[in-house]
Amino acid sequence: MSIINFQLKSSIFAALIVDTMLGRLKYLLVALILLAGCRQQQADLPRLVELDSLIAVAPDSAASLLEAIPDDSLPTAADCAYRALLLTQAKYKADIHAYRLDTINLAVDYYADGHDKDKRTRSLLYKGCVMEELPQLDSAMYCYLEANQYAEHHGQMRLQAYLLFRIAQLYQYSYTEDDKAIEYYRQSLGHYRQTGDSLRVLYCLSELAALYRNSIPDSVVPVALQATRLAQDLGDDTYYCVNLETLAGHYLFGDDLRQAKALALTALSNPSVAPATALRCLNTACQAMAQLGEVDSAQAMLARIPVPATAGDSIDWMRSQALVAYAKGDLPTYVRLSGQRSDMADGLLVRSLKHRLAMSQAHYEAEQENARHSRLRSDAMTAIACLLALLLVLSLAFLVHYRRSVNDRLEWERAKAQLSGQLALMSSQSDVHRLQVQTVTQALAAVSYLGKKGASSFKDDRYLDSVHLPGQFWSDADQLISIELSGLLRQAEARGDRLKDEERKVLSLCYCGIPDVVIARLMNYTNRQTVQNIKSRVARKLSPAGGSLADVLSA
Repeated sequence: MSIINFQLKSSIFAALIVDTMLGRLKYLLVALILLAGCRQQQADLPRLVELDSLIAVAPDSAASLLEAIPDDSLPTAADCAYRALLLTQAKYKADIHAYRLDTINLAVDYYADGHDKDKRTRSLLYKGCVMEELPQLDSAMYCYLEANQYAEHHGQMRLQAYLLFRIAQLYQYSYTEDDKAIEYYRQSLGHYRQTGDSLRVLYCLSELAALYRNSIPDSVVPVALQATRLAQDLGDDTYYCVNLETLAGHYLFGDDLRQAKALALTALSNPSVAPATALRCLNTACQAMAQLGEVDSAQAMLARIPVPATAGDSIDWMRSQALVAYAKGDLPTYVRLSGQRSDMADGLLVRSLKHRLAMSQAHYEAEQENARHSRLRSDAMTAIACLLALLLVLSLAFLVHYRRSVNDRLEWERAKAQLSGQLALMSSQSDVHRLQVQTVTQALAAVSYLGKKGASSFKDDRYLDSVHLPGQFWSDADQLISIELSGLLRQAEARGDRLKDEERKVLSLCYCGIPDVVIARLMNYTNRQTVQNIKSRVARKLSPAGGSLADVLSA
């Protein structure tokens, strides 16, 4: 029974412990959720999030409310950057041109770390919009391209589609590069079709149809008709009229005058037609009527055309005047207006070509500057690589030389120790043995040629500077030749050719097999030629018949 009570108490105690731990984990989880919520609230204040949504429907009101927020009321740098982004976006959408670069730069710099991908892309986009309004077109294009690359990398298709559209418009209206504009409009069109944004698809189709009139005429009709049907489906009368005018202009220059006239009049009858579209439709209808011979209608249509504001519209207006004059039979007026129109068109073409030439030159100079910097960087890297390679080779050579020197020094120390031992052994004996002397002399030879095999000059034997032969060595060596060469020495003395002390030392060293270069070093001669001269004298004294010392000793 006591065992059962103990087990029951243990189970209850374990259950209490588990319950306590679960309760603490629950509280910890709740605390983490609250902290995360607080952090999110600090990063994006609810008021800023609401104003972000308001920009889409009332950008002017959102801009006023954002400007009314004091800077010191925002608790974090993230909120300040978010407000800077929203303020620039609201002003742009509300067509308020009171931009400040430091405002959008605050957002661009803060979101440069890439933690918030959407806001980073938007900050680059609206900085490009601000630069385009200033106008600083190259800086705007740089911002758009950088934002487009970032949006493509992170799969932000909707933002990327709008960026491609902005880049295309910049090429079309600022750089007058129709081919590049068509390329980016097509890319933007594909992205908008994937996202299902029919209105933006309509915008892209309308711009492409207008560009195709000068570059790809065969594609104008299908693209413009597609845009017209889409505009009707969306109830957008403005773009419906724009595409009707595009078709009318295409048919006018394709000699389908009646179709051009009908489409232009249809667009003019729509109350939603834009003033710029209406001006082009009036010119198209007037020119078509004049070429069809409807003089009165063409004259009435010409009277409705307002004074154009742009050079392109002025050229079109003068063409309408010239065609009406031709229809009326006023050939002098027709010739005069045609000449003026041609001169104006040539001047406009020249200005356009000059603009393109200036842009091409600027792009070329920028590319050349980048290429020059690239070459300088490449040359610098090559020089650094060569310098590093040279340092590596020198380091390896120094290492090999150092190791060889260390090994030579160690070998020299061992040979020197052996020599010292042999000399000490010789000095302690009263009777000199030839074998001992030969051992000593072989050690001397090894010392003299350490690390210098094949040396031809005694000056290379620098290690012999520390070798000093004791007097006992010379005494023992002299005793050796007195015993081994006693017959030759007695014969020389009998002839009166007694050897001097210096000659006896050279003879003893030669008899022991010491090379001439070492003998010169040990005898403190300046060169080994002195040794050879002494050897010749010794040979003549020992053998009047002639021959070298080596021949005399081997006989």
